[in-house]
Order: sequence, then C-alpha cells, then structure tokens
Amino acid sequence: MVLPKNNIAGVPMIREAQFGQCLGLRSKLTLQDPQNQNNDVGPPDLCHLGKYAGARSAEYASHEYLGDSLKSSDLKEDDGYVGYYHFVNGLKLANTDSDIEKYVLDIVGVEKVNDSYAFRKENANSHSERFGSLSSSKKELVLTYCSYNVFSKSDFRARYIIHMGSSGKKGTLIHVDSSYQIVPRTGRKVSNFSAVTIRDLNPSYWEELEASQIVRWAHQLDNPSTQLTGLVSYADFVATADELTASVKLLVKFLSRGSFCGFNAGYGTPTACGNNTDYQKKTNYYRNNLSDALIRLCQMDISGNVCVIAVQEVKARYQRPSSSPHEWDYIISKIYKIQRGSNKEHDHLTLLHEHLKSTEIHNTQSGLILLEQVYFLISKESYDLALAIAKKTVQVLPLDFDCWYSLMLCYILVKDYEHALLVMNSMPVTLNNRSKELDLDTISGIRDHFSSAFIRRQNQNEEPISDKAFNLTFPKPIILDDKESSKPLASIQKMWSDLFLFNPHLRHPINGNQFYQSPLMNSSVREVSSVDISMIKICGLKSARNVLASQSAGTPSSSILDFYRKSTWGRCYDMLSLFVALIGWDQVVSLKERVFAGSKAVTTTNVPEQYVVNHKSEKEAYVKCESWLDQLFLIIYEDLRTLMVLATRDNEQQHSAIEWEMLGLLGWTVKYNLRESISSLMTSVLGTSIEGGFDYFATIQLLEIYDDLILSDNVDSTIDLYHDDYDLRFFSNKLILKVSSKTIYNELIKSLEDEYLTLDFVLLNIAKLISWNVRWYQFSPNYLIFRILSKLIIKYDPVVVTTTLKVLFEQNKKHKSRSNKRASKFSLGSLMGGTESNEVERYEFVEDDTICDYVEQVVNWIDALSKTTLTV
Repeated sequence: MVLPKNNIAGVPMIREAQFGQCLGLRSKLTLQDPQNQNNDVGPPDLCHLGKYAGARSAEYASHEYLGDSLKSSDLKEDDGYVGYYHFVNGLKLANTDSDIEKYVLDIVGVEKVNDSYAFRKENANSHSERFGSLSSSKKELVLTYCSYNVFSKSDFRARYIIHMGSSGKKGTLIHVDSSYQIVPRTGRKVSNFSAVTIRDLNPSYWEELEASQIVRWAHQLDNPSTQLTGLVSYADFVATADELTASVKLLVKFLSRGSFCGFNAGYGTPTACGNNTDYQKKTNYYRNNLSDALIRLCQMDISGNVCVIAVQEVKARYQRPSSSPHEWDYIISKIYKIQRGSNKEHDHLTLLHEHLKSTEIHNTQSGLILLEQVYFLISKESYDLALAIAKKTVQVLPLDFDCWYSLMLCYILVKDYEHALLVMNSMPVTLNNRSKELDLDTISGIRDHFSSAFIRRQNQNEEPISDKAFNLTFPKPIILDDKESSKPLASIQKMWSDLFLFNPHLRHPINGNQFYQSPLMNSSVREVSSVDISMIKICGLKSARNVLASQSAGTPSSSILDFYRKSTWGRCYDMLSLFVALIGWDQVVSLKERVFAGSKAVTTTNVPEQYVVNHKSEKEAYVKCESWLDQLFLIIYEDLRTLMVLATRDNEQQHSAIEWEMLGLLGWTVKYNLRESISSLMTSVLGTSIEGGFDYFATIQLLEIYDDLILSDNVDSTIDLYHDDYDLRFFSNKLILKVSSKTIYNELIKSLEDEYLTLDFVLLNIAKLISWNVRWYQFSPNYLIFRILSKLIIKYDPVVVTTTLKVLFEQNKKHKSRSNKRASKFSLGSLMGGTESNEVERYEFVEDDTICDYVEQVVNWIDALSKTTLTV
C-alpha cells in the first residue's frame, strides 16, 4: 500500500506460557487440522518470539492473560523460555527467505548490514517495553515464522536463533543461525534446509505458498469470523498496480487447483451434473475461495484494466479449440460482471450465448452459465423468461442450492406463490449437527487463547484485561518518518484512548466466533440489562436462529451481520422474509396451509391454531412440509412478533442505544419496516458517538445499506443489479422495494441520500471504521471499505472525497471555544438537535488525529491502482 510496512511500528505480541525450543509451534498453539472445513484456506502466518527468562519463566504461567489450557501442566516445559506471538496475512515474500528474515528480525530491533547483524538503537519500533531489553540478555532469542501451503497441505517454517554474545550491548555484532523446514500435514517426511540449501527449493513451492497467502489475505481480511486476535493484515500483494496485476496472474495460474482452498458454505454442498460424477467437475471447481479472491482483486482497479488483463491471462493459459467452449467461461463471465470503465453487457451476453451454443447443456459449467442468464434476466425484469431458464438449471444441476434458490425467486417474481413455496420445500439445505461439537474459541484452525481468557474473566466479573496489559499487548500503530520520529497511524483519540480506558469490555477486536456474533457479545452487563429479554432470546448465542445458521455453515456460531449469506439455511431465511415482505405474513401462512399437509397455522390474528389438510383432489398425494421449513416459519414469526411488540410498547419505556441497534439490525434482516430500521440504526450510531463510543455493528449495516441501495444503482454494472458475486450478498431489500413500487423506491432513495445516508455521514463513519480496523492492525482496507471508497471516487472524484472529509474533520474537531461560531451544517450536535449554546461541547476529533491524512492516502492509493498498464 502507500505506507511501506517497514515504516509501520507496533504489532501485537500476545504472551503465551513457557515456550519450548522447538518448531512445533502450531501444536503449541493448539492447531486443529482444517482439512475438512469448508473455508480451508488454512491458518494465517505465525510469527513467534521465544525469550529466555530463566528461573523467572515460571511467573509467566500465572500471567493475567493466559487461557486455562495454557496453564495446564501438560503444556508447561521447564526450559526457561517465554513465548510471544502474532499472526500475519498479506506479507509478500518476494525474496523468499530474506524477506521473512527481515520481517522477524525487525520486530526485535535487529538489523542486517553487509551480512552482519546487530541491535539498532532503541526507537518506536522496539518492543523492549513489553518484554524487556532484548539486547541485555546473554541467552539466545528464538524467532520462528510459519506459513501454510494450502496446495501441498504443508507448513513452511523458518527459524532464526540469535546468539547474543558476551556483552549483549547495542551495536555489538551478533550471530544469527537460520534453518528451515517443510512439514507435511499428512505425516510424510519432513524436509530440512539450511540458509544455503533453502535457495534450491523448487520455485513452484514458493508460488504455491504465495497463492495460498493471497487467498488467505482476502478471505480472512473480509470475514471477521475467521480473524484470530493478534492478526496483522498487510497489503503487499496489491500495493501497486504492478503488484496487483502480478497477483491476479498468479491466481489465474492456480484456477484449476482452486478447490483445494475451500468454498463459501452459502453455496451448499458441492455437486455435479447428473448422477455420474466420475468425469464431471463439481461446482466447487468453479466456485471456491481462490476464484473469489480473483474476483476481489479484479475489482480493485476501478479503470477495468486489470479485468481485461485477467481475461487475457485466462484465455492464454487455458487455450481451447475455437469450436469448443472455454474451460473457464464461467469465471470470465464473473469478471465481465464486475468490470468498470466500460460497459461489458454485450461481451457478457455474447460469452453466455457462444458457450451454450457450442456445447450440449449437460455439464456443470453449463448449468452455472445458465444461472448467470437467470440473474441477468431478473435485472432486466424479464421474469417469465428467467423462470423458464431457471427450470433448466435445476434439470442440469438437480442438487445445487443456487439453482433451486433462483427458481424460487423467479416463481415469486411471476407471482406463482404456490410453486414458490413448493420449491423452497425442496431446497437442498445443509444442516450438520456436528457444529454443536465445534469449539467457539477455535478460529481458522487455531485456538484463540486471548478470546477464551477474555470471555472467561468477563463472565467471572473480573476486568478482562488491565489497561496496562492491553496497551503492551496491542500497542497503537505508529508511522515512522525518515528521521525515525513517530506519529499515530490513522488515529482517532476518542476511539483509541478514551473508549478503551473507560470500557474494559471493549479491549478486543470484533472478530472470531464470539465477538462477531452480535452487539450483545460486546456489551457490558449494564448495557445488556437494558435490552428486552425477548430480544436477547431470539438473538442470543443459543437462539434457534443462531444454532441453525451455525449448523448450516458448519461453524460454532453465526453473526447477525451476515448469517443470511453465509449458509444455505440463512439464505432461506432471507428468501422467506422477502416472500413475507411482498405478500404479507397471513397470506404466506394461508398459502402454507393450502400447499402442505399437516401445516400448523401461525398468525397474528385471533384465529385458533389448527392443522389443515390439502384441499386438492383426494387422489392427489399430500406434500409434507419439511421440518426445517416449519421451524423457519416459527423463527421468522418470533422475529416479527418481537419487533412489533417492542415498536409499539409505551413511550415511557425508552430504548437504550444497544436496543435501538438490535431493533435496526433485526428489522433490516427480517425486512420489517425498512425505513424505521434505518432510523433505529442511525439513532444507535449517533447516540453511541455522542457518548464517545463507536457502534461497530450498526455502522457496518448502514454502510452496506448505503452500498446496496444508493451506490449499486449509480456505479455498479447493470448485468446483475441484485447480487454481489464476491461475498454472496443478495440485495433482497432493494428488490422488494423495486418490485413493490418504483415510485416509492425512488422517493426512498432520494430521502436516504438527502436526509439520512448523506455523503457527509457516510464519509465520517467510514473514516471511523477505517480507524477502528487500523487500530487492530488492518493495514489493508477490507472489502466493504474498499468497495464504498472506490465507488465514491467514481461517483464524485478523489478530490471531492478527500476535500469533503477535511471539511468534516474541521467541523467535528474539538475547539477551545465555539462561542462565536455557527453550528456546522453537519455535526453531531446538529444531528442530535443540539445548538451552539450547549454547555457540553460535542466533537469527534482532536487536532492531533491522523485519520484524515490516512484516508486521503487510501483514496490516492485506490486511484493509483487504476493506472494499470494494459499489455497485449
């Protein structure tokens, strides 16, 4: 990115128990083999430091921040070493072993000059405050870096032993021993290398490792549930237009091995065309985390040139006779859909037509190509034709969830509601009870000891982590200039200092299976007590929705932010709630009673609950409603009922900020009164901000709403108006509004853009989200941030975006006195009804905050990526 990692100081160093001088660090950190997981991209890279503490090492076993498992006697090793570690993604190893060496030695303040090593002078980049002056120790330091190769299912491990010598003084030359291993997961022979022989390692292995790291970077950066505490995300693979292009070409090279990288559970179980699957490629050959990462990278160039390069590379690398369909037409069609800078609608349609014309429709890719036609036709409002083709997709891929999903959607759009419900009943929904056995603290194959200890201490009414230990474990990211003076990177003082100082329960990122579930898991006891018990019941960890969404995704938990696109059951929840929003709850229930035998009525009226039979001819066989669908009706009923009760309760019972947040999150998800849901989320964000906090969940949801409703129509391709192929997002609420009334839709969009989700509001909150993420070492913007900023650049211009943010910064900055100033057009005080006469000054920023400069750098970087040079 624009900020080289050498200039970024401060990374997390989480302390573990006694170290043990071995390379089995994955085992030490309780690695679980991820081979059978859907998202099998492997764990992030691991950077580990072992410092000799002698007899004092026993003290570390009782450190305030160790999980119970690390305190158990079977994991203690009486060798006097204490371990510190963090995780890394996006670190490009262009020079292989030398890049790893430079990264790990820099952490402990060792520099290499002319093949000699020495401790440099202490500066802001040193960790001496956290684990003592390393240069004063006379025992060796042990540094280890581990990276997982997803294609060969092996760990690459680099180990550096720093021999301190007799004096251990700064500037004194020291000796560093290097060794390397490749450790297969399957029990095959371990390969050992020295600093010399490592250069003989086959270049193809380095390519596999690099491709693994690119896929892992994208997947874990954009999926908070897969992020381990202490994960640092760099942007080396996409730092420049040239790096972006090289990364795209590398992923294209590995397209045929993409199924090794796992897939999004929202697609359901991989399947193939017909019964004979011996020669048929399964759907995960085309839909997997590697192909998703390729789409993610192609979107990063707003000029569209990288998309052109990607298509050229695919065609050149996987050549086919002109008369036969291309092996990767499906991927090319996906690239056309997201390409900017030119209208690719004609190319997209030509590709689909030529593919289907040149082959009999009897293979997996043809079925997926037909599915693309369905979504295109829906965008063009040709619902009848879309339905006819959707029926063919089910014939070609009879076990594919997406095909059945699109068929139900088409039946709803042509208003054949009875068939829509019958199709839903036939959907191949994945539900796996094994998810009950999964560990909440195991993330991406590794147990997150920080999270487990944090939750345990909080449940025991203890301070989860002291302020001092928090700041030592997670130092504020700092940028160093040429003179090695420093300043905070992307800082907002209120968020970085005051927020954590006064709220111990927030001293962690929003990540993993626990913290990413909902705001309820990130609130104090007092805050949770202000939420109605009925809301906690339907949104808590053990709620039926959470359990079923988790079972369907194959994960220990689900998140209220994305469960409806991360599993087949969640996507059915989204579809049924769309159905209800379009025709009404009572009508859907009445339809259910007519279609299915033994359906139990669940209504909001006074009609008694009763079982009814199918009223068709007695000779016709009854259709039984599947148990999962019956339960889904009950869950949506409870969600709607809870929202209605809470929305109409006495005005004397005011909602707390977190209750407003839950009302908005649940209301938007279940599609209950969309305008009020947005208003509830706004109330939560603004109210939390006034109190000096940051509302992560409501901010994410509002930014997604802004992207779905406002930016998607203005900037996105018209090939598919309702789907995001990268994160499997279906703009169902947008479709509901458009189908119901285009007039109402247009009025709502204008109202949102003028009054609620204004450019000022969006920029202010995206800046806060960026700052929050950088505080947790995301030195690369995640997908949502990049997607919105890139669209704003296209819609307005980079200068307009950065200038507007600078004005906002000044308007919302803390001033010594505002007595002679008018209230700004956009400020927290004005939005909350405040005036310039308020005694309490409301502000977002202070003079020394650096977030405005950082966002400007990010905007300029995105703009620079569009300068990709096309090669023919």
